[in-house]
Amino acid sequence: MRNNNRSRRIAMILCGLLCDTVAGFSSPILRRHADLYPQRRSRIRKGDVVPFNPLSMAFDMNVAGMNAEEYPRYFGQVVMPPPPPEPLTQQDTEQSKTTSTKQMIDNILDECLRYSARRPIMFQFDPASRSIWRHWRGTVAAETYKSALFMALWAVVVFGIFQRYPKTCESLNGFHKIWGELLAVTTFTLTFFVNEAYSCWRKCLDLCYNLQGKLNDFSMALAGCAKRVEPPSTADTRSVETTSKFTPPSRKILTIIARYIRLFNILSYASFTRSHRPLLTPQGMRQMITRGLLTEKEHAILINSRIAATARHNQVLMWIIRAAIDGRKAGHFEGGFGFEQNILLRTQEIRANGNYMESILRGRMPFGYAHTCQLLVNLVSWLYPVMAFSAGSSFQIGVLGIVFLTMTYQGLFDLSKRFLDPFHNENYWSGFDPIRVDTLIAETNAGSRRWMFGLEDMPIPLSAIQEGGSDLDLFILPDEGISVEEAAQIEAEAESASDAENEEEEEQIVFQDEYEETQAILSAPPGADFVPGIDDVDEDYEEECTILYEDNEYKEVCEAKPKKSDVVAEDQPPNEVFEEYLETLNDEYEDSMRREKGEE
Repeated sequence: MRNNNRSRRIAMILCGLLCDTVAGFSSPILRRHADLYPQRRSRIRKGDVVPFNPLSMAFDMNVAGMNAEEYPRYFGQVVMPPPPPEPLTQQDTEQSKTTSTKQMIDNILDECLRYSARRPIMFQFDPASRSIWRHWRGTVAAETYKSALFMALWAVVVFGIFQRYPKTCESLNGFHKIWGELLAVTTFTLTFFVNEAYSCWRKCLDLCYNLQGKLNDFSMALAGCAKRVEPPSTADTRSVETTSKFTPPSRKILTIIARYIRLFNILSYASFTRSHRPLLTPQGMRQMITRGLLTEKEHAILINSRIAATARHNQVLMWIIRAAIDGRKAGHFEGGFGFEQNILLRTQEIRANGNYMESILRGRMPFGYAHTCQLLVNLVSWLYPVMAFSAGSSFQIGVLGIVFLTMTYQGLFDLSKRFLDPFHNENYWSGFDPIRVDTLIAETNAGSRRWMFGLEDMPIPLSAIQEGGSDLDLFILPDEGISVEEAAQIEAEAESASDAENEEEEEQIVFQDEYEETQAILSAPPGADFVPGIDDVDEDYEEECTILYEDNEYKEVCEAKPKKSDVVAEDQPPNEVFEEYLETLNDEYEDSMRREKGEE
Protein backbone atom coordinates (compact mmCIF):
# COMPACT_ATOMS: atom_id res chain seq x y z
CA MET A 1 0.00 0.00 0.00
CA ARG A 2 2.83 2.37 0.88
CA ASN A 3 4.67 1.53 -2.35
CA ASN A 4 1.56 2.34 -4.37
CA ASN A 5 1.16 5.70 -2.60
CA ARG A 6 4.81 6.53 -3.18
CA SER A 7 4.49 5.61 -6.83
CA ARG A 8 1.47 7.85 -7.17
CA ARG A 9 3.29 10.74 -5.49
CA ILE A 10 6.33 10.31 -7.72
CA ALA A 11 4.10 10.13 -10.79
CA MET A 12 2.29 13.30 -9.74
CA ILE A 13 5.58 15.11 -9.17
CA LEU A 14 6.90 14.05 -12.58
CA CYS A 15 3.68 15.08 -14.28
CA GLY A 16 3.90 18.47 -12.61
CA LEU A 17 7.49 18.88 -13.74
CA LEU A 18 6.62 17.89 -17.28
CA CYS A 19 3.66 20.28 -17.42
CA ASP A 20 5.72 23.15 -16.04
CA THR A 21 8.46 22.43 -18.52
CA VAL A 22 6.15 22.33 -21.50
CA ALA A 23 4.45 25.55 -20.38
CA GLY A 24 7.52 27.44 -19.24
CA PHE A 25 10.49 26.21 -21.23
CA SER A 26 9.00 25.86 -24.70
CA SER A 27 9.92 28.60 -27.08
CA PRO A 28 7.61 31.61 -27.45
CA ILE A 29 7.73 31.14 -31.21
CA LEU A 30 5.65 27.98 -30.78
CA ARG A 31 3.06 29.64 -28.55
CA ARG A 32 2.43 32.49 -30.95
CA HIS A 33 1.78 32.83 -34.61
CA ALA A 34 4.83 33.63 -36.71
CA ASP A 35 3.95 37.31 -36.91
CA LEU A 36 6.33 40.25 -37.05
CA TYR A 37 5.12 41.94 -33.89
CA PRO A 38 3.29 39.30 -31.81
CA GLN A 39 1.32 40.63 -28.90
CA ARG A 40 2.59 39.34 -25.57
CA ARG A 41 -0.66 38.21 -23.95
CA SER A 42 -0.90 35.89 -20.98
CA ARG A 43 -3.81 33.51 -20.59
CA ILE A 44 -6.82 35.52 -19.41
CA ARG A 45 -9.73 33.86 -17.71
CA LYS A 46 -13.29 35.00 -17.60
CA GLY A 47 -13.73 38.18 -15.60
CA ASP A 48 -10.03 39.09 -15.51
CA VAL A 49 -8.95 42.68 -16.17
CA VAL A 50 -6.47 43.26 -18.97
CA PRO A 51 -3.69 45.78 -18.10
CA PHE A 52 -4.21 49.00 -19.98
CA ASN A 53 -1.77 49.72 -22.80
CA PRO A 54 -2.68 52.75 -24.93
CA LEU A 55 -0.56 51.65 -27.90
CA SER A 56 -1.43 47.97 -28.03
CA MET A 57 -5.12 48.55 -27.31
CA ALA A 58 -5.46 51.07 -30.12
CA PHE A 59 -3.65 48.66 -32.43
CA ASP A 60 -5.92 45.77 -31.42
CA MET A 61 -9.08 47.77 -31.92
CA ASN A 62 -8.03 48.96 -35.35
CA VAL A 63 -7.18 45.44 -36.44
CA ALA A 64 -10.46 44.05 -35.20
CA GLY A 65 -12.38 46.84 -36.89
CA MET A 66 -14.14 47.76 -33.66
CA ASN A 67 -14.75 50.94 -31.75
CA ALA A 68 -12.08 51.44 -29.11
CA GLU A 69 -14.60 53.04 -26.75
CA GLU A 70 -16.77 49.93 -26.43
CA TYR A 71 -14.10 47.57 -25.01
CA PRO A 72 -15.39 44.42 -26.77
CA ARG A 73 -14.42 40.80 -26.35
CA TYR A 74 -11.39 40.52 -28.59
CA PHE A 75 -9.62 37.25 -29.45
CA GLY A 76 -11.41 35.49 -26.58
CA GLN A 77 -10.20 38.05 -24.03
CA VAL A 78 -12.28 40.44 -21.92
CA VAL A 79 -10.93 43.92 -22.59
CA MET A 80 -12.05 46.30 -19.86
CA PRO A 81 -11.31 49.95 -19.01
CA PRO A 82 -8.19 50.65 -16.95
CA PRO A 83 -8.63 50.78 -13.19
CA PRO A 84 -8.88 54.23 -11.58
CA PRO A 85 -5.41 55.70 -11.04
CA GLU A 86 -3.98 56.09 -7.60
CA PRO A 87 -3.26 59.55 -6.19
CA LEU A 88 -0.02 61.09 -7.43
CA THR A 89 2.73 61.22 -4.82
CA GLN A 90 5.87 63.33 -4.71
CA GLN A 91 8.06 60.26 -5.23
CA ASP A 92 6.20 59.35 -8.43
CA THR A 93 6.64 62.89 -9.71
CA GLU A 94 10.40 62.81 -9.11
CA GLN A 95 10.74 59.44 -10.83
CA SER A 96 8.76 60.62 -13.84
CA LYS A 97 11.17 63.52 -14.30
CA THR A 98 14.22 61.25 -14.57
CA THR A 99 13.16 59.48 -17.77
CA SER A 100 10.55 60.57 -20.28
CA THR A 101 9.42 59.39 -23.67
CA LYS A 102 10.76 62.61 -25.18
CA GLN A 103 14.25 61.82 -23.89
CA MET A 104 14.02 58.29 -25.24
CA ILE A 105 12.96 59.56 -28.67
CA ASP A 106 15.83 62.05 -28.58
CA ASN A 107 18.23 59.21 -27.83
CA ILE A 108 16.96 57.30 -30.86
CA LEU A 109 17.21 60.41 -33.05
CA ASP A 110 20.74 61.07 -31.84
CA GLU A 111 21.79 57.83 -33.50
CA CYS A 112 19.59 58.37 -36.55
CA LEU A 113 21.19 61.75 -37.28
CA ARG A 114 24.76 60.49 -37.26
CA TYR A 115 26.86 60.13 -40.41
CA SER A 116 29.35 57.70 -38.88
CA ALA A 117 28.33 54.54 -37.08
CA ARG A 118 29.48 53.95 -33.52
CA ARG A 119 29.50 50.17 -33.84
CA PRO A 120 29.84 47.67 -36.70
CA ILE A 121 26.82 46.05 -38.25
CA MET A 122 27.35 42.97 -36.07
CA PHE A 123 29.75 41.68 -33.45
CA GLN A 124 33.29 41.45 -34.82
CA PHE A 125 35.33 38.53 -33.47
CA ASP A 126 38.84 37.16 -33.76
CA PRO A 127 38.67 33.79 -35.59
CA ALA A 128 41.45 32.35 -33.42
CA SER A 129 40.20 29.46 -31.28
CA ARG A 130 41.67 30.93 -28.10
CA SER A 131 39.81 34.20 -28.63
CA ILE A 132 36.54 32.42 -29.39
CA TRP A 133 36.74 30.32 -26.22
CA ARG A 134 37.15 33.46 -24.10
CA HIS A 135 33.74 34.86 -25.01
CA TRP A 136 30.62 34.15 -22.99
CA ARG A 137 27.88 36.52 -24.16
CA GLY A 138 26.16 35.41 -27.32
CA THR A 139 27.46 31.85 -27.12
CA VAL A 140 25.44 28.64 -27.00
CA ALA A 141 26.48 28.12 -23.38
CA ALA A 142 25.19 31.55 -22.33
CA GLU A 143 21.82 30.98 -24.04
CA THR A 144 21.20 27.41 -22.86
CA TYR A 145 22.90 26.95 -19.50
CA LYS A 146 19.64 27.40 -17.59
CA SER A 147 17.91 24.75 -19.67
CA ALA A 148 20.96 22.49 -19.30
CA LEU A 149 20.87 22.78 -15.50
CA PHE A 150 17.16 22.03 -15.46
CA MET A 151 17.66 18.96 -17.64
CA ALA A 152 20.46 17.84 -15.32
CA LEU A 153 17.95 17.93 -12.45
CA TRP A 154 15.58 15.90 -14.60
CA ALA A 155 18.35 13.31 -15.09
CA VAL A 156 18.81 13.15 -11.31
CA VAL A 157 15.07 12.49 -10.88
CA VAL A 158 15.13 9.73 -13.51
CA PHE A 159 18.20 8.16 -11.87
CA GLY A 160 16.41 8.18 -8.51
CA ILE A 161 13.39 6.44 -10.02
CA PHE A 162 15.55 3.72 -11.54
CA GLN A 163 17.36 3.25 -8.24
CA ARG A 164 14.08 3.03 -6.35
CA TYR A 165 12.45 0.70 -8.87
CA PRO A 166 15.17 -1.47 -10.49
CA LYS A 167 12.66 -3.61 -12.36
CA THR A 168 11.80 -0.61 -14.54
CA CYS A 169 14.95 -1.26 -16.57
CA GLU A 170 13.65 -4.64 -17.66
CA SER A 171 10.54 -3.14 -19.24
CA LEU A 172 12.71 -0.71 -21.24
CA ASN A 173 14.94 -3.24 -23.00
CA GLY A 174 15.66 -2.08 -26.53
CA PHE A 175 14.57 1.51 -25.83
CA HIS A 176 18.03 2.75 -26.87
CA LYS A 177 17.29 1.62 -30.44
CA ILE A 178 14.12 3.69 -30.59
CA TRP A 179 15.95 6.66 -29.11
CA GLY A 180 18.73 6.26 -31.68
CA GLU A 181 16.24 6.39 -34.55
CA LEU A 182 14.62 9.45 -32.97
CA LEU A 183 18.05 11.12 -32.65
CA ALA A 184 18.79 10.55 -36.33
CA VAL A 185 15.47 12.08 -37.40
CA THR A 186 16.01 15.03 -35.04
CA THR A 187 19.54 15.66 -36.35
CA PHE A 188 18.38 15.59 -39.96
CA THR A 189 15.39 17.88 -39.37
CA LEU A 190 17.24 20.33 -37.12
CA THR A 191 20.11 20.69 -39.60
CA PHE A 192 17.76 21.77 -42.38
CA PHE A 193 15.88 24.05 -40.01
CA VAL A 194 19.08 25.89 -39.04
CA ASN A 195 20.00 26.22 -42.71
CA GLU A 196 16.61 27.70 -43.63
CA ALA A 197 16.70 30.07 -40.64
CA TYR A 198 20.18 31.29 -41.58
CA SER A 199 18.94 31.88 -45.13
CA CYS A 200 16.21 34.13 -43.72
CA TRP A 201 18.77 36.07 -41.65
CA ARG A 202 21.13 36.38 -44.60
CA LYS A 203 18.34 37.53 -46.89
CA CYS A 204 17.36 40.28 -44.43
CA LEU A 205 20.95 41.51 -44.22
CA ASP A 206 21.33 41.43 -48.01
CA LEU A 207 18.11 43.39 -48.43
CA CYS A 208 19.35 46.04 -46.00
CA TYR A 209 22.52 46.56 -48.01
CA ASN A 210 20.68 46.30 -51.33
CA LEU A 211 18.36 49.07 -50.17
CA GLN A 212 21.35 51.13 -49.11
CA GLY A 213 23.01 50.50 -52.47
CA LYS A 214 19.92 51.51 -54.46
CA LEU A 215 19.65 54.74 -52.49
CA ASN A 216 23.32 55.43 -53.22
CA ASP A 217 22.74 54.73 -56.93
CA PHE A 218 19.89 57.22 -56.95
CA SER A 219 21.97 59.92 -55.22
CA MET A 220 24.93 59.27 -57.53
CA ALA A 221 22.78 59.58 -60.67
CA LEU A 222 21.28 62.87 -59.51
CA ALA A 223 24.66 64.32 -58.51
CA GLY A 224 26.11 63.40 -61.90
CA CYS A 225 23.23 65.03 -63.82
CA ALA A 226 22.91 68.20 -61.71
CA LYS A 227 23.49 71.44 -63.57
CA ARG A 228 26.86 73.12 -63.04
CA VAL A 229 28.42 76.55 -63.41
CA GLU A 230 31.68 76.73 -65.34
CA PRO A 231 34.71 78.92 -64.52
CA PRO A 232 35.62 81.83 -66.81
CA SER A 233 37.35 80.85 -70.04
CA THR A 234 40.28 83.12 -69.20
CA ALA A 235 41.01 81.33 -65.90
CA ASP A 236 44.16 79.25 -65.50
CA THR A 237 43.25 75.60 -65.95
CA ARG A 238 46.17 74.48 -63.75
CA SER A 239 44.81 76.35 -60.72
CA VAL A 240 43.03 74.35 -58.02
CA GLU A 241 40.26 76.94 -57.90
CA THR A 242 39.49 76.59 -61.62
CA THR A 243 36.79 73.96 -61.33
CA SER A 244 33.17 73.62 -62.27
CA LYS A 245 30.65 73.68 -59.40
CA PHE A 246 26.98 73.02 -58.82
CA THR A 247 24.66 75.90 -59.48
CA PRO A 248 23.04 77.17 -56.25
CA PRO A 249 19.54 75.89 -57.20
CA SER A 250 20.79 72.44 -58.22
CA ARG A 251 22.78 72.09 -55.01
CA LYS A 252 19.73 73.05 -52.94
CA ILE A 253 17.64 70.40 -54.67
CA LEU A 254 20.34 67.79 -54.10
CA THR A 255 20.43 68.75 -50.42
CA ILE A 256 16.64 68.45 -50.10
CA ILE A 257 16.57 65.06 -51.85
CA ALA A 258 19.41 63.87 -49.60
CA ARG A 259 17.30 64.77 -46.56
CA TYR A 260 14.31 62.96 -48.05
CA ILE A 261 16.48 59.88 -48.56
CA ARG A 262 17.55 59.96 -44.91
CA LEU A 263 13.93 60.45 -43.81
CA PHE A 264 12.75 57.58 -46.02
CA ASN A 265 15.40 55.29 -44.62
CA ILE A 266 14.60 56.15 -40.98
CA LEU A 267 10.85 55.71 -41.45
CA SER A 268 11.42 52.42 -43.29
CA TYR A 269 13.36 50.88 -40.41
CA ALA A 270 10.88 52.33 -37.93
CA SER A 271 8.10 50.45 -39.70
CA PHE A 272 9.55 46.94 -39.26
CA THR A 273 11.75 47.22 -36.15
CA ARG A 274 10.54 47.65 -32.60
CA SER A 275 13.64 49.58 -31.52
CA HIS A 276 12.75 52.55 -33.78
CA ARG A 277 8.96 52.22 -33.73
CA PRO A 278 8.55 55.14 -31.24
CA LEU A 279 9.54 57.50 -34.07
CA LEU A 280 6.21 56.79 -35.78
CA THR A 281 4.19 57.91 -32.77
CA PRO A 282 2.70 61.43 -32.73
CA GLN A 283 5.35 62.55 -30.24
CA GLY A 284 8.11 61.03 -32.37
CA MET A 285 6.87 62.76 -35.51
CA ARG A 286 6.70 66.09 -33.70
CA GLN A 287 10.21 65.61 -32.38
CA MET A 288 11.46 65.08 -35.93
CA ILE A 289 10.46 68.68 -36.64
CA THR A 290 12.50 69.92 -33.70
CA ARG A 291 15.52 67.83 -34.71
CA GLY A 292 15.52 69.01 -38.32
CA LEU A 293 14.24 65.95 -40.16
CA LEU A 294 10.84 67.40 -41.11
CA THR A 295 9.31 70.79 -41.77
CA GLU A 296 5.96 71.83 -40.35
CA LYS A 297 4.34 71.51 -43.76
CA GLU A 298 5.78 68.04 -44.42
CA HIS A 299 4.72 66.88 -40.97
CA ALA A 300 1.15 68.07 -41.53
CA ILE A 301 0.98 66.31 -44.90
CA LEU A 302 2.28 63.03 -43.46
CA ILE A 303 -0.04 62.84 -40.47
CA ASN A 304 -3.12 64.00 -42.42
CA SER A 305 -2.68 61.62 -45.34
CA ARG A 306 -4.72 58.43 -45.68
CA ILE A 307 -1.55 56.30 -45.60
CA ALA A 308 -1.01 54.16 -42.51
CA ALA A 309 1.51 55.33 -39.93
CA THR A 310 3.73 52.32 -40.65
CA ALA A 311 3.77 53.08 -44.40
CA ARG A 312 4.72 56.77 -44.35
CA HIS A 313 8.09 56.00 -45.88
CA ASN A 314 6.28 55.21 -49.16
CA GLN A 315 4.90 58.75 -49.24
CA VAL A 316 8.39 60.18 -48.73
CA LEU A 317 9.60 58.01 -51.62
CA MET A 318 6.99 59.65 -53.85
CA TRP A 319 8.33 63.05 -52.79
CA ILE A 320 11.79 61.95 -53.90
CA ILE A 321 10.51 60.93 -57.35
CA ARG A 322 8.61 64.14 -57.87
CA ALA A 323 11.44 66.39 -56.67
CA ALA A 324 13.83 64.78 -59.18
CA ILE A 325 11.38 65.03 -62.10
CA ASP A 326 10.40 68.61 -61.30
CA GLY A 327 14.07 69.53 -60.95
CA ARG A 328 14.71 68.28 -64.48
CA LYS A 329 11.71 70.20 -65.81
CA ALA A 330 13.01 73.36 -64.15
CA GLY A 331 16.38 72.85 -65.82
CA HIS A 332 18.35 72.01 -62.69
CA PHE A 333 19.15 68.49 -63.94
CA GLU A 334 20.51 67.69 -67.38
CA GLY A 335 18.92 64.82 -69.27
CA GLY A 336 16.00 63.83 -71.47
CA PHE A 337 13.39 61.10 -71.27
CA GLY A 338 16.08 58.58 -70.45
CA PHE A 339 16.73 60.50 -67.27
CA GLU A 340 13.13 60.11 -66.13
CA GLN A 341 13.10 56.43 -67.06
CA ASN A 342 16.25 55.82 -65.04
CA ILE A 343 14.84 57.72 -62.05
CA LEU A 344 11.60 55.71 -62.10
CA LEU A 345 13.52 52.46 -62.41
CA ARG A 346 15.75 53.30 -59.44
CA THR A 347 12.82 54.31 -57.24
CA GLN A 348 10.93 51.13 -58.13
CA GLU A 349 13.94 49.09 -57.08
CA ILE A 350 14.10 51.05 -53.82
CA ARG A 351 10.42 50.36 -53.21
CA ALA A 352 10.85 46.65 -53.96
CA ASN A 353 13.76 46.21 -51.54
CA GLY A 354 12.16 48.27 -48.78
CA ASN A 355 8.75 46.59 -48.82
CA TYR A 356 10.11 43.08 -49.37
CA MET A 357 11.81 43.18 -45.98
CA GLU A 358 8.54 43.15 -44.06
CA SER A 359 7.24 40.32 -46.23
CA ILE A 360 10.23 38.18 -45.30
CA LEU A 361 9.85 38.89 -41.60
CA ARG A 362 6.15 38.02 -41.65
CA GLY A 363 6.62 34.87 -43.73
CA ARG A 364 9.88 33.74 -42.18
CA MET A 365 8.93 30.13 -41.35
CA PRO A 366 5.78 27.96 -41.29
CA PHE A 367 4.58 27.28 -37.78
CA GLY A 368 4.32 23.52 -38.35
CA TYR A 369 8.01 23.30 -39.24
CA ALA A 370 9.07 25.09 -36.07
CA HIS A 371 6.65 23.01 -33.97
CA THR A 372 8.06 19.77 -35.35
CA CYS A 373 11.64 20.80 -34.58
CA GLN A 374 10.69 21.88 -31.06
CA LEU A 375 8.90 18.59 -30.44
CA LEU A 376 11.81 16.49 -31.68
CA VAL A 377 14.41 18.45 -29.70
CA ASN A 378 12.37 18.19 -26.49
CA LEU A 379 11.72 14.48 -26.96
CA VAL A 380 15.39 13.69 -27.55
CA SER A 381 16.41 15.72 -24.50
CA TRP A 382 13.74 14.36 -22.16
CA LEU A 383 14.16 10.73 -23.18
CA TYR A 384 17.96 10.67 -23.07
CA PRO A 385 18.22 9.98 -19.30
CA VAL A 386 15.66 7.18 -19.66
CA MET A 387 17.70 5.64 -22.47
CA ALA A 388 21.06 6.13 -20.74
CA PHE A 389 20.11 4.69 -17.33
CA SER A 390 18.06 1.83 -18.81
CA ALA A 391 21.13 0.86 -20.85
CA GLY A 392 23.29 0.73 -17.73
CA SER A 393 25.13 4.05 -18.00
CA SER A 394 26.59 5.54 -14.83
CA PHE A 395 25.13 8.54 -13.03
CA GLN A 396 27.95 10.83 -14.17
CA ILE A 397 27.60 9.84 -17.82
CA GLY A 398 23.86 10.37 -17.72
CA VAL A 399 24.09 13.86 -16.22
CA LEU A 400 26.98 15.01 -18.43
CA GLY A 401 25.33 13.53 -21.49
CA ILE A 402 22.05 15.40 -20.97
CA VAL A 403 23.94 18.66 -20.38
CA PHE A 404 25.94 18.20 -23.58
CA LEU A 405 22.86 17.17 -25.56
CA THR A 406 20.85 20.16 -24.35
CA MET A 407 23.61 22.66 -25.11
CA THR A 408 24.07 21.30 -28.63
CA TYR A 409 20.59 20.43 -29.89
CA GLN A 410 18.66 23.04 -27.90
CA GLY A 411 21.46 25.53 -28.59
CA LEU A 412 21.21 24.97 -32.35
CA PHE A 413 17.44 25.34 -32.22
CA ASP A 414 17.71 28.56 -30.20
CA LEU A 415 20.33 29.82 -32.66
CA SER A 416 17.99 29.17 -35.57
CA LYS A 417 15.22 31.13 -33.81
CA ARG A 418 17.66 34.01 -33.38
CA PHE A 419 18.22 33.88 -37.13
CA LEU A 420 14.46 34.22 -37.60
CA ASP A 421 14.51 37.44 -35.56
CA PRO A 422 17.44 39.39 -37.05
CA PHE A 423 16.43 42.78 -35.57
CA HIS A 424 15.50 41.45 -32.08
CA ASN A 425 11.84 42.34 -32.40
CA GLU A 426 10.88 39.63 -29.91
CA ASN A 427 12.03 38.84 -26.40
CA TYR A 428 12.76 35.10 -26.41
CA TRP A 429 16.52 35.67 -26.62
CA SER A 430 19.01 38.08 -25.06
CA GLY A 431 19.46 40.27 -28.14
CA PHE A 432 23.25 40.26 -27.85
CA ASP A 433 24.15 40.38 -31.54
CA PRO A 434 21.28 41.57 -33.77
CA ILE A 435 21.61 43.47 -37.04
CA ARG A 436 22.25 46.99 -35.77
CA VAL A 437 19.77 49.36 -37.36
CA ASP A 438 21.63 52.44 -36.11
CA THR A 439 24.66 51.38 -38.13
CA LEU A 440 22.62 50.91 -41.30
CA ILE A 441 20.97 54.31 -40.86
CA ALA A 442 24.31 56.06 -40.26
CA GLU A 443 25.82 54.44 -43.36
CA THR A 444 22.86 55.51 -45.48
CA ASN A 445 23.07 59.04 -44.06
CA ALA A 446 26.69 59.23 -45.14
CA GLY A 447 25.82 57.92 -48.60
CA SER A 448 23.07 60.51 -49.10
CA ARG A 449 25.71 63.27 -49.23
CA ARG A 450 28.76 61.34 -50.42
CA TRP A 451 28.11 61.69 -54.15
CA MET A 452 27.19 65.35 -53.92
CA PHE A 453 30.41 66.07 -52.02
CA GLY A 454 32.36 63.88 -54.46
CA LEU A 455 31.37 66.08 -57.41
CA GLU A 456 31.52 69.37 -55.56
CA ASP A 457 34.50 70.35 -57.73
CA MET A 458 35.16 68.95 -61.20
CA PRO A 459 38.89 69.30 -62.06
CA ILE A 460 38.36 69.44 -65.83
CA PRO A 461 35.99 72.29 -66.78
CA LEU A 462 33.62 72.01 -69.71
CA SER A 463 35.44 74.73 -71.66
CA ALA A 464 38.65 72.70 -71.67
CA ILE A 465 36.82 69.64 -73.00
CA GLN A 466 35.03 71.67 -75.68
CA GLU A 467 38.23 73.27 -76.96
CA GLY A 468 40.22 70.03 -76.72
CA GLY A 469 43.48 71.98 -76.86
CA SER A 470 46.51 72.32 -74.64
CA ASP A 471 44.39 72.59 -71.51
CA LEU A 472 43.59 68.89 -71.75
CA ASP A 473 47.28 68.03 -72.10
CA LEU A 474 47.73 68.95 -68.44
CA PHE A 475 45.57 65.97 -67.43
CA ILE A 476 47.22 63.43 -69.73
CA LEU A 477 49.84 61.50 -67.75
CA PRO A 478 52.11 58.63 -68.85
CA ASP A 479 50.34 55.27 -68.95
CA GLU A 480 53.36 53.56 -67.40
CA GLY A 481 53.66 56.20 -64.70
CA ILE A 482 56.86 58.03 -63.74
CA SER A 483 59.95 56.02 -62.86
CA VAL A 484 61.77 56.35 -59.54
CA GLU A 485 64.76 58.08 -61.15
CA GLU A 486 62.57 60.65 -62.90
CA ALA A 487 60.61 61.29 -59.69
CA ALA A 488 63.87 61.84 -57.74
CA GLN A 489 65.09 64.27 -60.38
CA ILE A 490 61.82 66.24 -60.23
CA GLU A 491 62.01 66.42 -56.41
CA ALA A 492 65.63 67.61 -56.57
CA GLU A 493 64.73 70.39 -58.96
CA ALA A 494 61.84 71.45 -56.74
CA GLU A 495 64.06 71.52 -53.62
CA SER A 496 66.72 73.62 -55.30
CA ALA A 497 64.15 76.21 -56.30
CA SER A 498 62.64 76.55 -52.80
CA ASP A 499 63.81 77.94 -49.46
CA ALA A 500 65.53 75.09 -47.54
CA GLU A 501 64.93 76.33 -43.96
CA ASN A 502 61.24 77.15 -44.33
CA GLU A 503 60.72 74.00 -46.36
CA GLU A 504 62.16 71.81 -43.60
CA GLU A 505 59.84 73.28 -40.95
CA GLU A 506 56.80 72.87 -43.18
CA GLU A 507 57.78 69.28 -43.99
CA GLN A 508 58.03 68.49 -40.26
CA ILE A 509 54.53 69.82 -39.61
CA VAL A 510 53.11 68.02 -42.63
CA PHE A 511 54.84 64.78 -41.58
CA GLN A 512 53.24 64.88 -38.12
CA ASP A 513 49.78 65.47 -39.57
CA GLU A 514 50.23 62.78 -42.19
CA TYR A 515 51.54 60.31 -39.60
CA GLU A 516 48.36 60.56 -37.50
CA GLU A 517 46.15 60.38 -40.60
CA THR A 518 48.10 57.36 -41.90
CA GLN A 519 47.65 55.51 -38.62
CA ALA A 520 43.92 56.19 -38.66
CA ILE A 521 43.55 55.03 -42.28
CA LEU A 522 45.52 51.84 -41.72
CA SER A 523 43.51 51.06 -38.57
CA ALA A 524 40.12 51.47 -40.28
CA PRO A 525 38.15 48.22 -40.80
CA PRO A 526 38.14 46.77 -44.34
CA GLY A 527 35.36 48.27 -46.44
CA ALA A 528 34.53 50.97 -43.87
CA ASP A 529 32.41 53.91 -45.03
CA PHE A 530 34.40 56.32 -42.85
CA VAL A 531 37.77 56.48 -41.11
CA PRO A 532 37.41 56.56 -37.31
CA GLY A 533 39.31 59.48 -35.85
CA ILE A 534 39.13 61.56 -39.04
CA ASP A 535 35.65 61.55 -40.56
CA ASP A 536 33.77 61.34 -37.26
CA VAL A 537 35.64 64.10 -35.38
CA ASP A 538 32.97 66.71 -36.08
CA GLU A 539 30.26 64.45 -34.68
CA ASP A 540 32.06 63.27 -31.56
CA TYR A 541 33.53 66.62 -30.48
CA GLU A 542 32.35 70.15 -30.07
CA GLU A 543 34.32 73.34 -29.63
CA GLU A 544 34.23 75.23 -26.35
CA CYS A 545 35.59 78.74 -26.84
CA THR A 546 36.74 81.17 -24.18
CA ILE A 547 37.84 84.80 -24.61
CA LEU A 548 41.20 85.72 -23.04
CA TYR A 549 42.83 89.13 -22.70
CA GLU A 550 46.48 88.97 -23.75
CA ASP A 551 48.90 91.55 -25.15
CA ASN A 552 46.35 94.36 -24.83
CA GLU A 553 43.84 92.54 -27.00
CA TYR A 554 41.10 89.96 -26.71
CA LYS A 555 41.73 86.49 -28.14
CA GLU A 556 39.31 83.63 -28.62
CA VAL A 557 40.74 80.24 -27.64
CA CYS A 558 38.74 77.16 -28.71
CA GLU A 559 39.21 73.61 -27.47
CA ALA A 560 37.57 70.46 -28.83
CA LYS A 561 35.85 68.40 -26.14
CA PRO A 562 33.71 65.26 -26.40
CA LYS A 563 29.99 65.84 -26.56
CA LYS A 564 28.16 64.81 -23.43
CA SER A 565 25.35 63.21 -25.42
CA ASP A 566 27.75 61.16 -27.54
CA VAL A 567 29.11 58.98 -24.76
CA VAL A 568 28.74 55.40 -25.95
CA ALA A 569 26.68 53.55 -23.36
CA GLU A 570 26.38 49.83 -22.93
CA ASP A 571 24.78 48.18 -25.92
CA GLN A 572 21.09 47.79 -25.07
CA PRO A 573 19.09 45.10 -26.90
CA PRO A 574 16.66 46.68 -29.37
CA ASN A 575 13.62 44.96 -27.89
CA GLU A 576 14.41 46.39 -24.43
CA VAL A 577 14.30 49.89 -25.94
CA PHE A 578 10.77 49.22 -27.17
CA GLU A 579 9.65 47.68 -23.87
CA GLU A 580 11.16 50.54 -21.87
CA TYR A 581 9.38 53.07 -24.09
CA LEU A 582 6.04 51.33 -23.50
CA GLU A 583 6.57 51.28 -19.73
CA THR A 584 7.53 54.95 -19.72
CA LEU A 585 4.51 55.81 -21.86
CA ASN A 586 2.19 53.98 -19.47
CA ASP A 587 3.75 55.78 -16.50
CA GLU A 588 3.28 59.15 -18.15
CA TYR A 589 -0.32 58.32 -18.97
CA GLU A 590 -1.03 57.32 -15.38
CA ASP A 591 0.65 60.50 -14.13
CA SER A 592 -1.49 62.62 -16.40
CA MET A 593 -4.64 60.82 -15.21
CA ARG A 594 -3.64 61.37 -11.57
CA ARG A 595 -3.07 65.07 -12.20
CA GLU A 596 -6.42 65.36 -13.94
CA LYS A 597 -8.15 63.59 -11.07
CA GLY A 598 -6.36 65.83 -8.55
CA GLU A 599 -7.50 68.96 -10.38
CA GLU A 600 -11.09 67.76 -10.37
